[in-house]
Amino acid sequence: MLTFNHADKTVVFTVLNGEVVGSEKLSETRVTTTGGVHVNGKDGDLTPVRVSSVSIINHEFWVKTPDGVEHDVKLRGVDIPLRTGQQISLISALKKDGSPLHTILLNHAASKRWILRDASVLNTELELTPFNWKTVLVVSGLCVAGIATAGLGLLAAGGYLCYALYQGGQRKKLLVSDLNAYIEKLDTLVASHVKAPSPVQVESPVQVELSFQLESPAPAQTPAETETPELNRDSVRRALSRNL
Repeated sequence: MLTFNHADKTVVFTVLNGEVVGSEKLSETRVTTTGGVHVNGKDGDLTPVRVSSVSIINHEFWVKTPDGVEHDVKLRGVDIPLRTGQQISLISALKKDGSPLHTILLNHAASKRWILRDASVLNTELELTPFNWKTVLVVSGLCVAGIATAGLGLLAAGGYLCYALYQGGQRKKLLVSDLNAYIEKLDTLVASHVKAPSPVQVESPVQVELSFQLESPAPAQTPAETETPELNRDSVRRALSRNL
């Protein structure tokens, strides 16, 4: 938990880091009808009927922290694109009862941020600068005294009221400015410490080309020509004499 301190005011912030494991959006439609009222009490004259509708998006998603716990987050009136597997950080301010007021959502995978509540809205919802009833009591007392002092008390009451409103406005302006600077610093700190993992470059498998050398068959050798013996006269005579 992180703490913001300003004079006697304290605001506790929490940061939820994890992976989106589920996201669901539902649309809520509100229909409002105005008009149809009788004019001047006459039955025949009616004001025009006007129908208006407003759509509100309810976004619910689950964030899984490194310890394996899944946290349910609900946002109302905002449409934030989230995809399963993305790494996000959610900065929230805590109310007195411990319920979170979601302030900034960082999507590290998409390098985007959304401001859900600024310092001015947090100041109102956390009641950091409530109405000062002491001013009302002092002004009331001066007004009563003004009756007995022939109006001098009324002038004093008016002057004190203007002074109190000015001082209250300055204190509120300073608190909102400091709170906004703290939120920006917290945003930068979270963004610098939680970085999206760089995409893994998958190398394509090397395709090995196999070259086959087909051996051509050896050329067939023609059979050797048999030499015919040379015929001469003596061999012919011997052959004829044997036949006879």
